[in-house]
Amino acid sequence: MNTDIQLLHTADKHIGYRQYHNDVRRQDFIDAFSTVVNDAIDMDIDAVIHAGDLFDSRNPTLDDILDTIDILSRLKTAGIPFLAIVGNHESKQSTQWLDLFESMGIAIRLGSCPYRIRDVSIYGIDSVPRSKIPLFDPSVLQSPAEDSAYNILVMHQLMTPFPFGEWDSEELIRSLPFRMDAILLGDYHKYEKERIDDTWITYCGSTERNSASERETRSYNILTFNDRGIDIGRRNIPTRDFLFIKATLGDGDNAYEDIFNVIKEHDVVQKVVFLEISGDPDISISYSEIEEFLLKRNVLVPRIVDARSGDAESGEEVMEVSFFDPEEAVKNEIKGMELTTGGLVIDEIIRDPAIPKTKVDIEAEMKVGALISDMDFTQSPQHIVAATAKQETAYEAVVEAVKQNDASIIRERETSIELQPPVPETDTEKKPKQYNLGDYL
Repeated sequence: MNTDIQLLHTADKHIGYRQYHNDVRRQDFIDAFSTVVNDAIDMDIDAVIHAGDLFDSRNPTLDDILDTIDILSRLKTAGIPFLAIVGNHESKQSTQWLDLFESMGIAIRLGSCPYRIRDVSIYGIDSVPRSKIPLFDPSVLQSPAEDSAYNILVMHQLMTPFPFGEWDSEELIRSLPFRMDAILLGDYHKYEKERIDDTWITYCGSTERNSASERETRSYNILTFNDRGIDIGRRNIPTRDFLFIKATLGDGDNAYEDIFNVIKEHDVVQKVVFLEISGDPDISISYSEIEEFLLKRNVLVPRIVDARSGDAESGEEVMEVSFFDPEEAVKNEIKGMELTTGGLVIDEIIRDPAIPKTKVDIEAEMKVGALISDMDFTQSPQHIVAATAKQETAYEAVVEAVKQNDASIIRERETSIELQPPVPETDTEKKPKQYNLGDYL
């Protein structure tokens, strides 16, 4: 290898996301992508690799598409290939947006056949639903040419040993039909890097903050290949500031003065500001008055969290992860609900882009039916009902989504469910037990 090869690894642009219902924030996500492309051109990168979720939705607006085409066209003019895979947010059932860009000559969709950048062979695997991970066949990857010095795999998955891992990276690496020198990942929005055996595994992180929990500086990776091996470096990019301010109330007569004085200590201009209020819970304050003060100081987005009661000004849990897509809501919220096997099965069915909407009900009936056939209906489900009311709420919401063939229904977690108490049995009259599928799933 006579000269270094440099590849820029980025992911999770989520173009089209109007965070906090704000058009400026939508533009921020586009600007972050533009910054990455400008850097690639300035550094004369050999290729830009995008590890999924270029769009926030599988149905981006025309403005989102045109803005993306404009940015990708700049790369083409500079002679820098844009190599990409499909993420879970943008995945469609048939033709992908990435296919459109490839037909226009402004992108290349990575797959099982390697794309060569001189001595480096690059493969790609589109986002695989959790239920399909055990079925993945690594033999679909075609062997690289004998003169390939390095082999790279691009994926959009949550992998172990990183947080929320659904796919065992060690198992994947050992199942591959040939050596993989690096696996470049998307989906997890935080920078991570680990070496497993002889393979580097890395997340580059997202290029904009998708929630208040993503406090780290946004970045992308630069991979350098030469005779000495692989070097993976991280480069930060400037993004909209998220500012977190804490105000404590101690005197009801001076409550607003205390809050406003704390705000005045910070530069809040054109920032997303999270004001957390703590202190005496008996002191009454007006969120709208505080918001008005913040807006007068030219705050872009004011968010108020009242830690005294756990309430937020808009009724949102601002400090929690912001779910901007039904699929992401299911993935993250159901994770924390300890949903049973039946609920997880239906969750995967409704979100699997490979299953046509007209076949969702059939697929659900078959798989849930298989579960029922293995259940012991001789045991009373009443104790299960009492212990899993929270799970049943989630299950009913997903079942309703199946009936409607519409994953957006899953957004509504506040499903109203009335759990009927068990009917007491007497020695003289025992009524037959009534079983409900939801009790067991």
